[in-house]
Amino acid sequence: MALDTGQLLAEHDGTLRGHVRMPPRLGTVVERIGPLNLTHYGTHCVVDHPPLNAEDSASAARLAEMVQVSAAARTEPVEWRVFHHDAAASHLSIALGTAGFSAGWERSVLVGEIAELDFPEPEPMWEAGSVRWDEPQAQQALDLAARTGPHRVPLETWHAMRSAPYWDVEVRVLTHRGMVTGACWLENVSDTAYAVIGGLTAARPELLAHLPLWRFRPLSKQFLVADADGEVRDVLLATGFREVTTVRSHHWTPPGEPAATPPARHSLNNGEVRQIERRCEARVGFDYDSGSGRYRAPADSRRWFYGLLGDRDDPTIAAAESVIERGLRACVRPGEWVYECRPYLNGWEFDPHRVGGPGQPSWPGTAIADQEFQFLTTADARVGTFGHYLEQTLVVFGEDLLAQVADDLDRLLGSGTWTFDSQAPT
Repeated sequence: MALDTGQLLAEHDGTLRGHVRMPPRLGTVVERIGPLNLTHYGTHCVVDHPPLNAEDSASAARLAEMVQVSAAARTEPVEWRVFHHDAAASHLSIALGTAGFSAGWERSVLVGEIAELDFPEPEPMWEAGSVRWDEPQAQQALDLAARTGPHRVPLETWHAMRSAPYWDVEVRVLTHRGMVTGACWLENVSDTAYAVIGGLTAARPELLAHLPLWRFRPLSKQFLVADADGEVRDVLLATGFREVTTVRSHHWTPPGEPAATPPARHSLNNGEVRQIERRCEARVGFDYDSGSGRYRAPADSRRWFYGLLGDRDDPTIAAAESVIERGLRACVRPGEWVYECRPYLNGWEFDPHRVGGPGQPSWPGTAIADQEFQFLTTADARVGTFGHYLEQTLVVFGEDLLAQVADDLDRLLGSGTWTFDSQAPT
């Protein structure tokens, strides 16, 4: 039996609002201030919270001030959404205005039970389908998204983070004779029955037909949520969405220039990353495709054996990773990125000066290989590490990095090793 509007609103407020993704997205930090959840993206900050009670409402001015202090410390513009039906909505809006926030867009909040929604099929000669970031149609979708909106979540936000298509973010395009004419994108709200429509560039509900929501795990999805106005709102209501309330955005920008990129992100499987991988393999004389596992450590390198230790919970492994982290941070130039490369597998890239510290996202890379060959390196392979999971050997290359870590790794792992290669242990 379908839920009525009041039940949909209660479900939305009780489950979706104030939900904290665990673990946080790569490159983000979630900060708790009273009833508020602040998600810091490194480039901007989004405030979310469940409906505020009377006590929280009374302290709205203080909460706004604390949010501003936190965002200013990171030079992050803030978006704070206020829902019209909340008992504290009027008081909160006044407090935000007094604090210097400016009111932005106002839209209807639409919730639909997926089983009750009826999306039209694309017309003949039109096609709707999913795209990955490395496909040409993704750039056309990004261009469309930039020319429309503002959207609930800008498509560029997910692209900048390289959020994983299919499992984390679903990007859909509507094409006619190969040309992208419309786009939409959805977010998997993990550990809930919700998927959120981040944006629709046109009133084309056929973009939502046959959504592959089965890829959004671990929980199956039962609800779609959208913020919409105008024609987009009208066509979504016609497919079975229900309007449960309205929401208005409020914005505040601190002094200073926000960062242009997030501190960490997934790597794309594109030419730039593949070139870095080839550069790393050449650096240590490793040919993954040969299947031999052989390599030849360069002259400016040292090797350590970790095979007698335990898994990643072993304190010695953790200590060795911390040594590599500290060493890379000391060697890598400001603005330079570090890349975690695993042949034919997804990787990561990050600014070592913006991760791993107090109030920063966690350090995403690992040097010691578990089940795959992997590199942790600068783009030019000047300094870095190579983890050989079969030998259980860690190779550290680059004189600057060795100067930072060799003594500590000797203390933790010892100074001798063996390899598949013909070189003598070092």
